[in-house]
Amino acid sequence: MAENRFLTPPVTNRFLIPSENDSNVAEFLPEFLQGRFEGSAIQEIGEGVGSGLIGIGEGVLGLGALASDAIAGTDLADSVTEKAEELRDYLGLDPEGILGKGAEVITQFVVPGVGVAGKVGKGFMKARQLAGKTGKLSKTERANLALKELGAVSGVEMAVSGDNTTTIGDWVEMGPTQTTDLIGLEGTEKNLARMGNRLKVFFEAGAIGGVAQAGLSTAGKTIGDAQITKNLAGATRNKIDEVGNWANNLVEKRALNTPGEELSNFQGRIADAISFGRYRGSMPDQVAEKRLMLDGQIKPQLDFAERTLKKIETSLDDMMKNLPDGGSVEKAGALNKVLSYMREADPKAKTALYNVLPKEIRANARMLRTHVDTLSNDVLDSNFLRDNNFVTKDGRNIKDVISDGLGSYVRRSYKIFEDAKYTPDADTIKVADDYFMKNETLVQKELTELARADIDNVFNDDFMKANGLARKGVGDTQEIVIQGKVTPALAARARQGFLDKYSIKNTEKLKGGYVAKDRLDTGMFLTRENLAPDLRRLLGEIDDPRAAILGTVTDLAQFSAVDDYFGTVAKMAKSNEGVGKFFKDGATLTPLQKKSLTQRGFVKLGGEDGASSVIGKVGGKADDVEQAIGRSGWGSLDGFYVPKNIYKDLTNQVLGETTLGGDILRGTLNVALKGKGISQYSKTVLSPVTQVRNLTTALAFATANGNWPVFGRGSNMVDAVTAVSANVFNKGSENVFADLADAQRRGVLGTNAELREIQDQLSKGIGHSTAGEAQPKNFLDAIKGTPVTSKAAKGIGKVAKGFESAYQASDDIWKYYSYNAEQAKLRHALDGVAEADQIAYLTKNMGDVSIEASEAIKRGSADLDDLIKARAAQIVRDTVPNYNKGASELIKLGRKLPFGNFITFPAEMYRTSFNIVKQGLDDVASDIEAIRARGRQRLLGFATTTAVIPVAALEAGYAISGVAREEMEAFKRSFGAPWMKGATLIPTGRTEDGKIEYINFSTSNPYDVLSRFANRAITESDAAMIEGKDLDQVFVDVGLATLGEAFAPFLDEAMLTDALLDITYRGGKTSTGAQIYNPEDGGAKKLFKMATHVADTMIPNILAAADISGGKIEPGRAVRGLLGDGLGIDAIASMDKMGRQRTWKKELKRLSTGLSSQEFDPKQGLRFAAYGFSKGQTDAKRMFNSLTDDFNVTGDQLLKGFEDANAAKFRNDRGYYRMIQDLRTMGVTDTEIRRVLKQNNIGGINGIMRGKFEPFKLSAEASKKLRRVDRLDQLPRSEIQQVRESMRDLPLDPDIADTTPRTTAPTQVAPSTNRFLNLPSPSPSPSPSTNRFLNIQGSLPQSAPTITTARAPGPVNPALLGGTPAERAANAFLQNT
Repeated sequence: MAENRFLTPPVTNRFLIPSENDSNVAEFLPEFLQGRFEGSAIQEIGEGVGSGLIGIGEGVLGLGALASDAIAGTDLADSVTEKAEELRDYLGLDPEGILGKGAEVITQFVVPGVGVAGKVGKGFMKARQLAGKTGKLSKTERANLALKELGAVSGVEMAVSGDNTTTIGDWVEMGPTQTTDLIGLEGTEKNLARMGNRLKVFFEAGAIGGVAQAGLSTAGKTIGDAQITKNLAGATRNKIDEVGNWANNLVEKRALNTPGEELSNFQGRIADAISFGRYRGSMPDQVAEKRLMLDGQIKPQLDFAERTLKKIETSLDDMMKNLPDGGSVEKAGALNKVLSYMREADPKAKTALYNVLPKEIRANARMLRTHVDTLSNDVLDSNFLRDNNFVTKDGRNIKDVISDGLGSYVRRSYKIFEDAKYTPDADTIKVADDYFMKNETLVQKELTELARADIDNVFNDDFMKANGLARKGVGDTQEIVIQGKVTPALAARARQGFLDKYSIKNTEKLKGGYVAKDRLDTGMFLTRENLAPDLRRLLGEIDDPRAAILGTVTDLAQFSAVDDYFGTVAKMAKSNEGVGKFFKDGATLTPLQKKSLTQRGFVKLGGEDGASSVIGKVGGKADDVEQAIGRSGWGSLDGFYVPKNIYKDLTNQVLGETTLGGDILRGTLNVALKGKGISQYSKTVLSPVTQVRNLTTALAFATANGNWPVFGRGSNMVDAVTAVSANVFNKGSENVFADLADAQRRGVLGTNAELREIQDQLSKGIGHSTAGEAQPKNFLDAIKGTPVTSKAAKGIGKVAKGFESAYQASDDIWKYYSYNAEQAKLRHALDGVAEADQIAYLTKNMGDVSIEASEAIKRGSADLDDLIKARAAQIVRDTVPNYNKGASELIKLGRKLPFGNFITFPAEMYRTSFNIVKQGLDDVASDIEAIRARGRQRLLGFATTTAVIPVAALEAGYAISGVAREEMEAFKRSFGAPWMKGATLIPTGRTEDGKIEYINFSTSNPYDVLSRFANRAITESDAAMIEGKDLDQVFVDVGLATLGEAFAPFLDEAMLTDALLDITYRGGKTSTGAQIYNPEDGGAKKLFKMATHVADTMIPNILAAADISGGKIEPGRAVRGLLGDGLGIDAIASMDKMGRQRTWKKELKRLSTGLSSQEFDPKQGLRFAAYGFSKGQTDAKRMFNSLTDDFNVTGDQLLKGFEDANAAKFRNDRGYYRMIQDLRTMGVTDTEIRRVLKQNNIGGINGIMRGKFEPFKLSAEASKKLRRVDRLDQLPRSEIQQVRESMRDLPLDPDIADTTPRTTAPTQVAPSTNRFLNLPSPSPSPSPSTNRFLNIQGSLPQSAPTITTARAPGPVNPALLGGTPAERAANAFLQNT
């Protein structure tokens, strides 16, 4: 039988499954595992050991045979393999299951490897002793020892492996360690293949052994055979599906509210919670997925227009580069001519305008015109117009209106529609008044409209007579007639009426309610009034050809996309029962059926309760459009009945205008939330280091899915970089752009979770907007509140937009790479598979397929290439962070709160991680072998990325750096900042003066969120046990810390919120206690420090050449390293105030890789931590002293206070002792510890150093205070002394027992000194120990100090520190920026 370490049939099965005869195990196994076991447990183990021993001989002899075959041309290697199999057969050795295969693997691979590695280690240490070396291993020695042990393990694995030993590469059918099949090979070719296979075993064993020596290697060798893997995966997948179906059914019942299937209140709340946490809410998955594609349908059309405009602008730049000011005036004129050409309707005039254009831009100008016309034709062919025959109120068919605009339609934009503060300048008003003076008909029209709406009796008889006006008719039918000439007053009145009619300041009051997320903008066709140029100027026409053209393309593309969305859902409702039960066509329902649905809570789209808009009309225009078209904005879904929950999913809730106070509060929240977005934008998008980190860390999204850039099918990084770069710079072949457009339409690109969250934060605030209000388009628009207009501001905005594009590109590169890799792997896996089976897999048995594809399949003309792309896109959307799929109502609510930083991203990491495992299980359970192999690739990639690589990097750091594991654990435990407790800190070495250097790997590992809470639990548990806390308190500490770590991304204050709380609620201190300003600072100085503290969260990192600390501005680390050290500028010190040397090499590495090297000086850490513990001792003593000035204090209260204070000091000193012990672990001597403390005037250390507790004494000041309040007679001196004696020299190390004979400390004052004998005294708490102070619980007052560290969420410059020199130094040091 062939031997396979990773078990693909027909080789030996290494899934270590117990025997079915094992009564302790087999009887509990599911049915699909029954029959997979042989013999008794002892028999299987025996067979495994025997087979493993034969395997050792087979491998060693086979290695020798290889040499003979190579030299003498013999065929001994084949004979060795055959004889080994014959011996196994003769002895009846056929180990199966976990016990059998486990014993075989351990015998053949683990025992020899570990044994040889152990001997290598002992030999190394002995040689070191003979050389006269003692003490700790140096960095070089550690690396040498690790490499020797690793080489020994790898060598042994290579030596004992046989012909049929397989690698992980074989198991997943990819990678550099995938072995060569020997079947069909002969002679030298076969010998070379054998040696190559053994070398692959060697290298793979080295890679795995570097992670966890033999442990992980053993696990890898026992993964299992394909059938058991398939069954296990299928069973697990089915259980997951059961839970998913239960949740879907619950949500469905909640939405449909079918009589007889109503949910209980509790079940309803659960269903609501599930919907609230899903991006699709209560909507069917097919409908939600279709909606996700909207942006992807619009973006390619806009990108094409932008590329074409870019070509025109580039040509103009080349033509005019030698003109003054780069020919900016001439360029603007040429672009206006392009716009005039595109808007001209008369064919002759259009040809003339075309010929006036420079030859270099004519073709692209025509291309733009054709693009707009193509989009207009798409609108003509839309479901909305094809299924309806709408006419305007003047009798024109809407299709004719659109057709007439072909060749000339380009929308116009006006400031009056975008800026509520817009006011025409004096020159514009004069030009408009002159125009009205010459147009009596227009003036009469405007005056008539004003008179009909007159409720203040402005148009009274006196006014009419004074202005030469006459009135015909009354009410809404009246008309105003000018009997003489148009006077300046009448012209001005008409002009103001014209302005008021369009101004968004006069919009009807915004009502609260729901607005459609995707509304069909039917009014865009009927608002094309041919206004005179003077009137367009009055309305503030925006003279921007680029904005006009791109706006037109966006409008048309969006209309077509939304129309396709609504039309597709309408078709689904008729052909798909799963959709039809939620979307019921009102045209097919009887009146009684409609009534029944309404009673069940259904809403009619377009009806009174199912409107698509709550925005009031502007000058009657919006209302006219609605009346003319007769539609609500729901397109093909108009008149459909949907459950209330579905209606809410299709809409957004908006807040109506309320009282002045409510509007002020809403406006304040809007500003605060936009400020939150700006601070996030500044510290991520505008941070060079974060830009680099965004690119490098996104690699993990590919590797977690088994898509490795170095090897594997479809792994072409060059193509990905080329394509996305073409998209960023608008330069590339049309084939590349077509492929990009395909990926965009499928929802793969443009979905960066962090960037989209910030963009929404900037543009939407809390979601309140008014009709026509312009939303910020970029960083500066968000700050200003309205579009920037100055040349400088636009230039800065353009730079910011470039950073946005780069940030999005980093994400898109890896998504595009993954999309193509998934396609390639699917094509390979399905190659040779029957078409019916391919279709079944790609469409999930027709459960996930578009209407068009479904119809094609039914016709027998399935497009397999399109199905592969659709499935690949679905996998990428589900397994790589995607803003659209992460934006659930829960996440949207969280974004509107002053908590959390980039909450969409961690939520997406949880979602996509689950989906990676789910997709892997789905594939492993497939009936298609190549698909099963792909599933194994994905699961292995996920395990490698999330677990193996972090552990490997950490182990490599320990092995190479010379920093022991215990030292790093001691650092995290006693000196690490709160956010480091759950992080993966990898040591990289030591500085010349002994400081520990490390990197925080968690900042470069997006999947760190999955293990962070576990790491935190381990750290907290370790610390709690070292401090001697009882088991209950350990559970409490670990539980709270773990929950805090898991929810920190969602509940921590946002960067801006944190800074604002620092200067207000916290009274000028950070959340960790660092002072922002000195209380003695003057008012102006305080204000300056507060302002800089808040401003630091808003300053873009690209501009952060300086650090701000307590109002003091100093050079930043990059400036110190690159300019101070690199260029040697004397005015800039390369060393910061904390003594950290910034070198140009380290800073260049940080800027180019995103990895920030940090350092920790144990001696300096002692100084800062001891300051905190010393303060803790003082605070503990203050607990008692605070009682001594109480006029009513009793003796029992004084005794209890003394006990509590010493209990708090005991707790504090245990932490102090733990810190000292951790310093000793890091190699700091007692002499050095005492020297540092003495230099900084920190006392109270003698008992700590000895590990013995020293209770504090009564001070003379305490007695004086008691005497002043006439309570000295209540002081129980004797009892207090007894308490001191009972606590003196208690061991601070919880592992050391207290062997000192002690008397029990009193719990109340003796009767002879208690004047209040008739009052009940406090009852002593039961104690499990003779000395109750050894069992101090966490319920006692907590005064143990927290080491002061400045917390800066996200990539914020943490130099927002202040206060005393010790506090400033402590916080800056511990931050390690």
